[in-house]
Amino acid sequence: MKWFLYAFSMICIAVGCCIILYTSESRGVLRDIINKVDRKILAVIEAIMGVLLLFSATASHHSWFIRLLGFMAVLEGGIIFFLPTNLYDELTDWYLTSASDQTYRLFGIISIIFGTAVLSWIL
Repeated sequence: MKWFLYAFSMICIAVGCCIILYTSESRGVLRDIINKVDRKILAVIEAIMGVLLLFSATASHHSWFIRLLGFMAVLEGGIIFFLPTNLYDELTDWYLTSASDQTYRLFGIISIIFGTAVLSWIL
């Protein structure tokens, strides 16, 4: 499952760079994705990513961290799936309209750090 860790880390690094460099455009793309795709589909995709991280944790030097990311992703997918619609709408409204550009850049920096860490820990 090294291929998944490589793909995951490269995607994290690329998305983080795009969020930092093109903050308003990234916000628009994310708004389009969240508004056009059903939230239950997004939740299932998140949970599948978490399960794949759990399975691929053995291909890393720090498998505990990859497992932690996997458990968090599965938990997030479950929360998104079972969250009441009004609470989900408030959460996405905050993230898409109220959050500042500095918050988006912080998420981009965190994404680059996670992607780089996972990339450097692959066996």
